[in-house]
Amino acid sequence: IDKRFYLNRVSLALAAAYVGASTAPASAEDSPRKLEVIEVTAQKHAQNVNEVGITVSAFNGEQLKDLGVKSSQDLAVHTPGLTVNETSATGVPLYTIRGVGFQDYSTASSSTVGLYFDEISMPYSVMSRGIVFDVQRVEVLKGPQGDLFGRNTTAGQINFISNKPTEDLEMGFDLGYNNFNESELEFYVSNSISDSVNGRFSLKTIQSDEGWQDSLTRDDKLGKKNQLAMRTMFDITLNDDATLLLNLHYVKDKSENTANTTYDGTIVGLAEYDQPYLGLADYVLPTGANFGEIPPWYSTGDATKADWTNSYTNPSTGETWDIRPQRDNELKGVSAKLDWQFGDVSFTSVTGYDHFEREEANDWDGSASVDSSNINVTDLDVFSQEFRISGETENLLWIAGVYYSKDEIDESYHYFMADSYFGLAAAAFSMPTAFVEFPITELDTTYNQQTESAAIFGHVEWQLTDAFRITSGLRYTEETRDWSGCTYDAGEGSLSNFLNGAFGASLAAGACGVVDDNPVSDTYIFNLLGTQNINDAFHLTDDQIKTNRWMGKIGADYAFNKDILGYATISHSFKSGGFNGANSNTTSQLVPYDEELLTSYELGIKATLLDGSMQLNASTFYYDYEDKQEADVDVTFVGNIAGLTNIPESEIIGAELDLNWFPTDNLTIRLGTAYLDTEIKEWEAVDVSASQWPNTVYRDASGGTLAQSPKWSHNILAKYEWEVGNSYIMDVALDYSFQDDTSGGVQPERATESFSTTNVRVGIGSILGTWRVTLWARNVTDEYYYQAAYRGGNGPYVRTAGLPRTYGVNFNYNYF
Repeated sequence: IDKRFYLNRVSLALAAAYVGASTAPASAEDSPRKLEVIEVTAQKHAQNVNEVGITVSAFNGEQLKDLGVKSSQDLAVHTPGLTVNETSATGVPLYTIRGVGFQDYSTASSSTVGLYFDEISMPYSVMSRGIVFDVQRVEVLKGPQGDLFGRNTTAGQINFISNKPTEDLEMGFDLGYNNFNESELEFYVSNSISDSVNGRFSLKTIQSDEGWQDSLTRDDKLGKKNQLAMRTMFDITLNDDATLLLNLHYVKDKSENTANTTYDGTIVGLAEYDQPYLGLADYVLPTGANFGEIPPWYSTGDATKADWTNSYTNPSTGETWDIRPQRDNELKGVSAKLDWQFGDVSFTSVTGYDHFEREEANDWDGSASVDSSNINVTDLDVFSQEFRISGETENLLWIAGVYYSKDEIDESYHYFMADSYFGLAAAAFSMPTAFVEFPITELDTTYNQQTESAAIFGHVEWQLTDAFRITSGLRYTEETRDWSGCTYDAGEGSLSNFLNGAFGASLAAGACGVVDDNPVSDTYIFNLLGTQNINDAFHLTDDQIKTNRWMGKIGADYAFNKDILGYATISHSFKSGGFNGANSNTTSQLVPYDEELLTSYELGIKATLLDGSMQLNASTFYYDYEDKQEADVDVTFVGNIAGLTNIPESEIIGAELDLNWFPTDNLTIRLGTAYLDTEIKEWEAVDVSASQWPNTVYRDASGGTLAQSPKWSHNILAKYEWEVGNSYIMDVALDYSFQDDTSGGVQPERATESFSTTNVRVGIGSILGTWRVTLWARNVTDEYYYQAAYRGGNGPYVRTAGLPRTYGVNFNYNYF
């Protein structure tokens, strides 16, 4: 079907929705209960979410608790168009909105989705894995914003807004327990400290000493949790015109990570495995003791079954490493927001600093073999400062400001691969490669990345008539990113021995092992072969990229009446380029990828119907996507490994519908659906089968779809509540979500199947809201599903399964 024809049809559907909305009967007798209006700050000032001419999915704190949202990843289940997945075992969540995402597992990769916590940007998604707690609301802004938000992004934003300090005493707690022996406690207290200072302290902890995953090959469980998050806020009145909000926050996470499940790739049209690894020898070699049997670590259909490696001892040095999937992450931060009123002009300063560090182990291959495991040691500092002024007259609202940010990442990515094809498996399988004589057992990739960004921006909302408003914004950004790094021999000599044997070098243990394969370089490997300077071809890479870009938006909205708003926007945004932080063999892998550009055209309507008891929002959009940043493969002297590139041209067409409705005083209905049609228009991707280093062959990859772009996604919630006597209120709720399958882009091993989950809960509490008990069950049908699939490092194909059926009880108490 022609996509522009589709866009026209959807536009007509929106017009029909307006006609139906404007003529729908409104009867106070039939639907007397009105929907709660959520106030958002999607455009840096307070607005009714139904009066903002952009597409926003908003959840208040109570809705998030009801839906069991404990992390930013949980939001995706209840937000059509938003997906959160992983494409590796490095502990980095990847966010995608409407097909706009970057499937890179490196810590140093900036997210296409802007992540903001109390107006402070978290530019690296690894920082977002903390607990969501004591939240006033969450806003998911869909599409490029183009003007008001600090770090350049293309997909949209997710804003987390915390509850603020109160003058009167408020306090409460929430206790929970589930069938995996997981307990949680959330607590808050808020009150005035003095005549000019209000304070709020909140915390949440989740503890489990058992876990939920069972090893397929031994008596071992995985999934213990030890999470703590705290926040202290002070709302200080400086004088009659100025206030200062201080926010001190801390997150500590010493939990175990999720293990992958290995499966036979032939069930999805792939080979059984990509490359052999040592654990397979007994099962696939005719001389193996278990030849012809199914490896016991293969599994599908049971989310609790997986496998992993607990420790590794280097055969040469005898050094033992703890590589059980686990993390020790810590985030410490402070922010300050100053609001000062000067007559008709408001001045706002937002300052933020966060320090994140972690030591985290993950298992890629889903087996007890050491085909692919890693330990990431990360130290990350992020500072940002925004100054803005704003004013408002009868017909005009304006905002202008400047933004500056600076961050630095130091990371060591220690990789274990002794049982892989590149290690001891080559000899076990009698493969004619240099790895038989010179197996590589460990690697150590270390790098430093420093990013500095500065921007100036302006935003204007002009009320031309009572019904018609024009919104426009413009932003100019300058960004510089410096990168220095190398993949080193890990100190045990295996990489150096391999390179010495393959190239005639004399590299010592611990040396940099990246080969210079740039033909115009003074240290080009093929110009130094056989010379006394051969070691010079292996060296650290230092590089810098600079980006200078304008981005902006223009929109118009028209209030057909007090309840119906139609809007149209054109917005343009970019995401700066970056560097590959994964293991590398050649300098060509470390050439930076370019910035990506996205131009969005969107039409939408927001209709408040049935005397305020129904809210119907619908939108349709077309994205012109240029130089999309994407994962591909790099051709190296050891084979094809992970690489990053740009897709020159692609496009996305889609539509969304969001419905909130009180059919009766007792019944709540919430419905959301999203449709996506993505297409790669132009891309010469690497032809893996035809390429051999140093020559790379390309193939036409146009016509394919983008990764993590389900054609359909839906969610529906139904909640019925009624009074019990004069003192209690009881409710029963059911929510259902569905996500369509995804193609995996040009890497079929990353494809996922469609899945759905159903959650139920029953609650009873005080009619005054002081206490509530809730019994709940999530994934009540115990559906096996996975939101991530990929090649598990070097050899196997793996999936990361979602949680099985989970049920529990919560008790909530509030004093106010």
